[in-house]
Amino acid sequence: MGNTDSKVDFRVAVVQLTSRSQQIEANDESFWDQFWSDKISSVQDIFALVPAAEIRALREELPSNLATLCNKLVDRLQLATEHSCQTQRDQTAAINCVRLLTRLLPYIFEEPEWRGFFWSDIPTGQQQTTSNGEYVSKPPLAERLLQTLADLLFCPDFTVASKKKKGPVGISIFECSNY
Repeated sequence: MGNTDSKVDFRVAVVQLTSRSQQIEANDESFWDQFWSDKISSVQDIFALVPAAEIRALREELPSNLATLCNKLVDRLQLATEHSCQTQRDQTAAINCVRLLTRLLPYIFEEPEWRGFFWSDIPTGQQQTTSNGEYVSKPPLAERLLQTLADLLFCPDFTVASKKKKGPVGISIFECSNY
């Protein structure tokens, strides 16, 4: 019963994303966290709970929500990578972000106007700020996504198996155990 309830909750979040007539704030973390939580357990869930027609409607009617979702997914992937996906929470978030991007990207790229989206500059409201409040320019979304995915390939116990071995100076090093 709990798994069904969580899928319903995820579906409600998708409907909210596609049906709101106004932009969802980028800083509404409780809303965005629903998309990479443990509510989804397979890629089949994503494909069932995020229909193609709703992705196209989101792209056409609420493009700012789609853009914010893509940025948030890449941001969350980066966060998981920065922690080397050491926790189950980070691993689940990373997998679900990749699943959602896998679902969204074909519909984004089928529209010629959106093809440059991933290489465009990040809107000012979604850029990082320094401790003194100045904006720091982020690289384009595609660059961040590709770098993050490359980094994910080397996260021990996530995409590669780790085997701790004492190095010559007492330093633990990781080595792949499956060649």
